[in-house]
Amino acid sequence: MFERTDPRTLKTWLIIAAVVYLLLPYDLFPDFLGLPGRIDDLLLMAWLAWYYRSHVRRFVANGFGREAGAAAGKDGADPRSTAKSRSTETFDAYSVLGISPSASSDAITAAYRARMSEYHPDKVAHLGEELQKLAHAKSQEIQLAYRQLRK
Repeated sequence: MFERTDPRTLKTWLIIAAVVYLLLPYDLFPDFLGLPGRIDDLLLMAWLAWYYRSHVRRFVANGFGREAGAAAGKDGADPRSTAKSRSTETFDAYSVLGISPSASSDAITAAYRARMSEYHPDKVAHLGEELQKLAHAKSQEIQLAYRQLRK
């Protein structure tokens, strides 16, 4: 559900949700029971911590953090995205466009246009040079994925 959500943003919202649940009087076990009344609060916080950790693992595994990592690097290059390592990685055109493998031709075109509207170099011309380079690389990756799926 939150696959592309930045982990810091998700962490903030999960903390807010935990605090609100902790303070609300509506619980599975009423808070006036003392320690037993806080059990459901602790269980919810443990579940939120587990969810956050699993989200961070999926976020990194899917490569969504690469653009942010490259922008934060000193030289602006992500060592995992070099040409040599890209050739050894499998290129999944469906995940680049954010669609399922059973998507129709119209859905592929719509996803391509939506992704290109986000990363087109003309859209980020006002941003810094480093972000323009990232957008250019991402737009070429989107175009490659679209060409593969259109064949």
